[in-house]
Amino acid sequence: MHVKTFALLVVSHVLGDVAIASYALAIRKRNAGILPQALAIGFHAAVHAVLAGSLLFSFGGPWWQAALLILAIHFLIDFTRCRVEITLYGAGRLYVKRSELFAWVGGKAADRGKMNLKTLWPWLLIHSLDQLGHLLSLVGISLIG
Repeated sequence: MHVKTFALLVVSHVLGDVAIASYALAIRKRNAGILPQALAIGFHAAVHAVLAGSLLFSFGGPWWQAALLILAIHFLIDFTRCRVEITLYGAGRLYVKRSELFAWVGGKAADRGKMNLKTLWPWLLIHSLDQLGHLLSLVGISLIG
């Protein structure tokens, strides 16, 4: 594995999911309509691809191959996750907002009915599998670069 490539892909992933993400886009990614949802997820995946490609280009990595793979794989992972969440929690909403998760981790959850392990475990499993899928895809991409 090319450690430098992997590290740059992880940085671009964190930037795309944390620094450049928005609540409005997260809601659009969970739209009941397939086309509006695909467009929102496609935009999100494209942001990830541009970030990854830009970082790799700047440091002499396999930028265009990685960008194309990121675009396709990120789209598939997020589309699957969002369809599962729509089925379980309904369309057009986030079951757990980032602020709720941080409050829960800090022991200050406002909605104790929703934010406990008994009711939260399906969402935690979905989120964990989503992030594991992204991480494994980044490992795979760095292996071929």
